[in-house]
Amino acid sequence: MGAQPGFVGRLPDPHRPRGRRGAPATGTKPAPQHAERVVEVRGRPGIACAPGRDAPTRPLIGTEAGAPTDAAGGCRAGRRLTPPGITTKGRSTVLHPTGETRLGRAGSIAVLRALQLGDLLCTVPAWRALRTAYPEARIALIGLPWAREFVARFHRYLDEFIEFPGFPGLPEREPAIDRIPAFFTAMQNRRFDCLLQMQGSGRYANEIVTLCGGARSAGYYAPPDFCPDPTRFMAYPEGLPEVTRHLRLMAFLGIPAEDDALEFPLTAEDEAELRRLDEATVLAATPYACLHPGGRRPSNRWAPENFARVADRLAAEGLTVVLTGTASEQALAEAVMQGMQSRPVNLVGRTTLGSLGVVMSRARLLISNDTGVSHMAAALRVPSVIVCINSDPIRWSPLDHRLHRVLIGRHTAPQSAVAEAGKLLRPGCAPEAMDRNASHRVSAPQSRWRNTGRRRLRVLTWHVHGNYLYYLSQTPHEFVLPVGRTGPGYAGCAPGFPWPPNVSDIALDDLPGADLDCILFQSQSQYLVDQYELLTPAQRALPKIYLEHDPPQDHPTDTCHPVDDPEMLLVHVTHFNRLMWNSRRTPTRVIEHGVLVPSGLTYTGEIAKGLVVVNHLHRRGRRLGADLFDYVRARVPLDLVGMDSAAAGGLGDIGHAELPALMCRYRFVFHPIRYTSLGLALCEAMSLGVPPVALATTEAPTVIEQDVSGYIDTDVDVLIRRMRHLLDNPEDARRLGAGARRAAQARFGIDRFTQGWDRTLTEFVASRSRRTAASVGWDAAPTEARS
Repeated sequence: MGAQPGFVGRLPDPHRPRGRRGAPATGTKPAPQHAERVVEVRGRPGIACAPGRDAPTRPLIGTEAGAPTDAAGGCRAGRRLTPPGITTKGRSTVLHPTGETRLGRAGSIAVLRALQLGDLLCTVPAWRALRTAYPEARIALIGLPWAREFVARFHRYLDEFIEFPGFPGLPEREPAIDRIPAFFTAMQNRRFDCLLQMQGSGRYANEIVTLCGGARSAGYYAPPDFCPDPTRFMAYPEGLPEVTRHLRLMAFLGIPAEDDALEFPLTAEDEAELRRLDEATVLAATPYACLHPGGRRPSNRWAPENFARVADRLAAEGLTVVLTGTASEQALAEAVMQGMQSRPVNLVGRTTLGSLGVVMSRARLLISNDTGVSHMAAALRVPSVIVCINSDPIRWSPLDHRLHRVLIGRHTAPQSAVAEAGKLLRPGCAPEAMDRNASHRVSAPQSRWRNTGRRRLRVLTWHVHGNYLYYLSQTPHEFVLPVGRTGPGYAGCAPGFPWPPNVSDIALDDLPGADLDCILFQSQSQYLVDQYELLTPAQRALPKIYLEHDPPQDHPTDTCHPVDDPEMLLVHVTHFNRLMWNSRRTPTRVIEHGVLVPSGLTYTGEIAKGLVVVNHLHRRGRRLGADLFDYVRARVPLDLVGMDSAAAGGLGDIGHAELPALMCRYRFVFHPIRYTSLGLALCEAMSLGVPPVALATTEAPTVIEQDVSGYIDTDVDVLIRRMRHLLDNPEDARRLGAGARRAAQARFGIDRFTQGWDRTLTEFVASRSRRTAASVGWDAAPTEARS
């Protein structure tokens, strides 16, 4: 497409390489000073507002008495951040001008965020900070057509809506090719002081903000892709909650944030729209729960029959069930209703965005897929159970894990959702209060928590392996997890696990002042880099343990471990691993795996296939047995689960709570790993009574007894014959499964595991505190697993 009259520039080829460019010229358009001004607003402290932006006088709708609210009536509740340049005087928050931000003086700002409801709601805390920093600027949202209503609702932060016509490479809207040149011409003529790219990593969006021709631009970029201005574009931070990511951008630009609370303002017109529905009287007279089975992507939806089963359980507890959704989701709602025994209130396709917000604000609970409505519930402080399928739970889950429960995976059982709903509806009660017949529940022996006569230690560690960390958290000590940095290890109490109360997150800013007893490293980067960047000298002098999860990868026998410190302790998870590492001067100990599996599950083997459970199998290659999996799958029916497994034709990532029930249905599990630690999935499968078939490598030969608790060999063709035997002889599979269960119960019990870690932590910390480590004799009794 050629350039149009008045249009400066050309549409880029989205597939061409993107080089690094210099910063655009700085604009000269002056902007007003950030004058200090405070207004009092009902329900929250004073807010710095621009002249002509006095707090609206909308009635408070759909909020509980005493709940934190914003001036427009939407609930706000979030963690208060510590912004520079903000002080609190009495009931008023005062903005002190802190000098130039990286955006400079700006009287007009356009923000590119052409996405859907949930995406925009997650950006509101950042826009709130932007408005506070630029109270007199005119801020426009460049968005999809539906967002015109969003801008009107959030007029405290946004002044104008500009429709985005789409752009080649961006999937959110089919590009209106004939309208794109006029869009860029209009944007260039506006000459915005700043264009803020909050669309995403910037691969295509940074070309868009450049073509819009503002005086300055800022936002994200993904190295080594095109960066319009290195001083105002930050590297796109992966691995963060979406709300946190945008606040991180504001901090990079020098714009302080007050808190991370979401908002959804409700108006009198929203209330009036709801009253026009015939069902309004019913909803006003009865407690109800909302079920929202839809979502823009069908691949992200939980099965209708699952919603139906949850709906009937909620109805049995006396709640009216209200189905919500868009007009395009009416067939989906019909499928849910057909599976229900109870009669719901069907509002699918009959509410506006505003009246849906009113309905949601009065609900006792929301059950939903991971969609925009889940973020509306978070904004309105409505408890929710979210089933997350084919999306990133760390990125999209609500920040308040106490009020919002996230279950991961398409195979999430309805019982799990009912159990989480019971916790939210009846605080302080066990899940059994609602889910009396649930059998898929993890037992938690109380003896693990006694720790009699000794204080609980505060241990700093990282989220490296979720399942292992969950099992470790059963130990009667406190585990503190750092959050707020990109990269592995900083996910904290990520959704998907029922974290006990002795596990908590800690922000990096709070870490230097944390009272700790011990540091537990789990990766080389934590030991070699992070401790020197994050910990004080006094904290680095604390007792330190390194938990090594793997055997050496550089050379199997001659690799020196990075820790060479006689004052530390090196804990291995298998004897094979300890055998292979050259640990030099560092004392070592082995604490073998311990696992928790749900009580009440029975092995059936009804699916005449084998199951392989490995994360990122094909990315990790031969060491994890990717080639062996492909070879065997061509000859024996196999299914693959784990992260990134869908790309290889597998079932995708199955949640921690749902995997055991799935395992029990398969005839056997196949452990194709050539060289790594003993997989926790293998231990879990054996504990459930699922017969294993494995390569006779690393620790596996000490775990599986041939023809007693499974099959093991180094000849893959022999293993294939064994698999076919199990497929043809289910009775023999049950025999081996029973043997596997007995072996696992004897070796991988959770009590033995937690007792080993309790003793290790307690004795090691005590020994280092007395500086008599040599008298403890760690190598004299190195094993916590076998008698």
